[in-house]
Amino acid sequence: MSNALYPIFLKLENLSLLIIGGGKIALEKLESVLGNSPETSITLVAKEIIPEVRSLQNRFSNITLYERAYHDHDFNDTDLAIVAVNDIVLAGEIRDKAYQRNVLVNIADKPELCDFYLGSIVKKGSLKIAISTNGKSPTIAKRLRETFTETIPDEMDHVLDNMQNIRQQLKGDFDYKVQELNKITTEYLSDGKASSAKPDREIEKLIHITKIAQRRANIYLAIIGVMLFFGIFGLVVYQFNLSGDIQYFLNKDGHIFYWMLFAGFMAEIVAGSMGMGYGVICTTILLLLNVPPPVVSASIHSAESFTTAAGGFSHYKLGNVNKKMVWVLFPLAIVGSIIGALTLSHYGEHYAHIVKPIIACYTLYLGLNILKNAFKDKKRNQSKTKRRTNLRVLGFVGGFIDSFAGGGWGPLVTGTLIKEGRIPRYVVGSSTVAKFLLTITSAVTFIFTIGIHHWNIVLGLLLGGVFTAPFSAMLTSKLPTKKMFAVVGVVVILMSLVTIVKSLFL
Repeated sequence: MSNALYPIFLKLENLSLLIIGGGKIALEKLESVLGNSPETSITLVAKEIIPEVRSLQNRFSNITLYERAYHDHDFNDTDLAIVAVNDIVLAGEIRDKAYQRNVLVNIADKPELCDFYLGSIVKKGSLKIAISTNGKSPTIAKRLRETFTETIPDEMDHVLDNMQNIRQQLKGDFDYKVQELNKITTEYLSDGKASSAKPDREIEKLIHITKIAQRRANIYLAIIGVMLFFGIFGLVVYQFNLSGDIQYFLNKDGHIFYWMLFAGFMAEIVAGSMGMGYGVICTTILLLLNVPPPVVSASIHSAESFTTAAGGFSHYKLGNVNKKMVWVLFPLAIVGSIIGALTLSHYGEHYAHIVKPIIACYTLYLGLNILKNAFKDKKRNQSKTKRRTNLRVLGFVGGFIDSFAGGGWGPLVTGTLIKEGRIPRYVVGSSTVAKFLLTITSAVTFIFTIGIHHWNIVLGLLLGGVFTAPFSAMLTSKLPTKKMFAVVGVVVILMSLVTIVKSLFL
């Protein structure tokens, strides 16, 4: 027999509900109602009421309990009734009394006696999906609910808000509005089917979106860099006769400024191609040059404050930022970055012989991951969606590692969220904004702890990235992404191994 039920969503909080029964089944029904309509006026009548039901009354003032046998007058001013008693004969009698008062009844575990069913509900923000198996298998309905809850992305509520805004802004008659909304939703659903059928296209889309954001960020950086460098800098040098000081600045610490120009250049090329890796490249080069670990992280975060600001702004303008995800990620990410910066500042200088190989081992691990991505089997990657990671914990760990090790937010946080099957454009945009906030926090923390004596490194990294920025998108678009992953992975691995050997044996 086909399922002839007609799904209807009731505004249950505007109705009165009577529950007859006070055992575990009644508790299950009560929790289901309160989970979806917590302000519903509920009256519960039973000879015996278990403590769990009474504890719900302490939390919800809209529940009234009567520990006694039910009376016919209990149906007065009642719109719906749920009967959760073990006596089938008594349940039938209650159903007959309810019909005399024109009250619809749900009798637990007796689908043939029910006027309505309590569906298994999927909830994603404003989205609700009710599942019915026509009373044949509530267990299957629960399993389907779990599957849908895990499969539907958390960003669905963000999509619904956007659709509501679009609908309110549309002008014209009803038919025109329906036609326009159908076009938009058809394109959205088509993209969703394509992504589930071909996950590789999502990665390509991610890289494309990242390149667009990076290109816009590069334009801003190039304009700022050229104007500041050739305008203000030249004027200041001339007015204050700083040529001698500049010569000293460029040549101190073994001409490290020029090495930083090279590091900034390499990091910008990698970041423009892969959407991540700026901190990894800079960290491995600085460690190889025997720069103290606290100065490594402080320098990178100072330089990244500019690049992440431009990148985050670009993603925001492109509509790639899920504000809810950012608000969940960044508070604990900031806490983690402060703890990481303070830990590195306190132990990094005195225990450099221990901290440097630890950080080098971490960059070695990232290098192996990059190399693995270059040769991974894309077909094997088409697996079931994994259980979602706790965003707050992920943000805290990512913030600590990024601040302590000088980089790693992109591979850890962005990579993890994409592997879970979340929408890539929102992942990249949201994690970039969160990264900007923790970068600023790390930079400020380092300034107050170790000072600002590393400006030659910061300026070298910044100028290397700024002058490379206008050409990085053009250059990386001509380079095969797979080979770029392989080359970068090998370089990071070799430099990390050299740093480990120098720290432990030399």
